Amino acid sequence: MIREVEYKGKIIKYNLEHKKVKNINLRIKPDMSVSVSANKRVSLKYIDEFVLKKADFILNAFKTFEDSSKVAIKPNYSEQEFYEYIDSKFDEVYEIFKAYNINKPILKFKKMKSRWGSCNYVKSIITLNTNLIYCTKEQIEYVIIHEYSHLIIHNHSKEFYEVVEKFCKDYKRIRKEMNKIYLG
Repeated sequence: MIREVEYKGKIIKYNLEHKKVKNINLRIKPDMSVSVSANKRVSLKYIDEFVLKKADFILNAFKTFEDSSKVAIKPNYSEQEFYEYIDSKFDEVYEIFKAYNINKPILKFKKMKSRWGSCNYVKSIITLNTNLIYCTKEQIEYVIIHEYSHLIIHNHSKEFYEVVEKFCKDYKRIRKEMNKIYLG
């Protein structure tokens, strides 16, 4: 359902999807579309207020997308090099994280539109986005460290990012660079 809110004389349109989610989720795409997902129990008024609270963030994102020139990107590796590098880095990072007394997780791959990786800590599965083939080795390593960190801390709290930073000192810069890559 398409909804809109007015903020400082500007209309922000967004597509609302009701899903079985705990939180209200907001996504802004380079085509300037805004998507919001929320549980059907959350009132429309509350969702509109949430979008209004995020209005400055949304408008800044629009400006960033307008300012960035989109160029066609190509893979940084052959498929074989890509999977060999990830297998090797996955094993290397596991050797570091063994100190946390975790079992080696199962590695899976999947094409994803909105995230670089995911971690199911209950089943001990890390899934990496096949679009990482467009990323640098430094960015791939950060994603692997990020997902391994979820095996220790299951959320994105301050403590989680302390674990990430322990093994990837420059993670904030890397994450900022990766946020500019459109997964489509």
